[in-house]
Amino acid sequence: MKKTTFFPLILLGVLLLSSCKLSKDLVYFQDLTNNQTLFGSSVKVPYYKIRPFDNLYINIQTLDTDVNQLFNPSQGNNFFSGTQQMYGDLSSQYINGYLVEADGTISFPIIGIITVSGLTLIEAQNRIKARAMEYLKEPMVKVKILSFKVNVTGEVRNPGLYYNYQGKINVLEAISMAGGITDFAEIDNIVVIRQGKFNTHTHTLDFTSKSVFESDAFYLQPNDLIYIPPRPSKKTQINASTYSLGLSAISTILIVFGFIGL
Repeated sequence: MKKTTFFPLILLGVLLLSSCKLSKDLVYFQDLTNNQTLFGSSVKVPYYKIRPFDNLYINIQTLDTDVNQLFNPSQGNNFFSGTQQMYGDLSSQYINGYLVEADGTISFPIIGIITVSGLTLIEAQNRIKARAMEYLKEPMVKVKILSFKVNVTGEVRNPGLYYNYQGKINVLEAISMAGGITDFAEIDNIVVIRQGKFNTHTHTLDFTSKSVFESDAFYLQPNDLIYIPPRPSKKTQINASTYSLGLSAISTILIVFGFIGL
């Protein structure tokens, strides 16, 4: 009876060791040491350049409320509540945002047509302001992108499409928005698929290493797809978890029987 009791315990121990190995595979930046400088000149924070068909939030404000109505007609006299009504949901953003035309331009009342494609948001803001100053007194201009969305799929808890309104976002932040990784994520093989002007590019990122911060794909671009693949052993691990529960129950019963001398 002692041999019968001992064997399930050995199997249970093997499964526990396998579980420890799985936990280690989910640890980020395994080669990171204490007090190490990461964010230096090697970290590439991109400045997004506006493309045709981008949807932009453009706010032009002056001291003249009547003039403001021409550029932001749905805001009314209350800037803050009007902005919330205009951009509070995705459909409102689409309707009230400024769509960049196929030729890279945007049309404004009074100040006319301005080319913004190929410019960063700050460059576009400065260009619009320079044009507005030709017609308006002391204009204030703010430009943001409304169509900055990323798709997170694979081994995350809530895969889906997520919008970013902060100007920049990295892969870790996108994964957090999707609820984090599952227990079966292969974090040393995360793929970012990026649509370029003429071609689609793929980037493979190893998040067990600090070198991932140097990747061009660590910071995301609008319409990026982030895929977190499952570990090859996912099916085995799921089965092992099931077997572990069964063996735990069996070993417990055998131990009880051993104590009572059955």
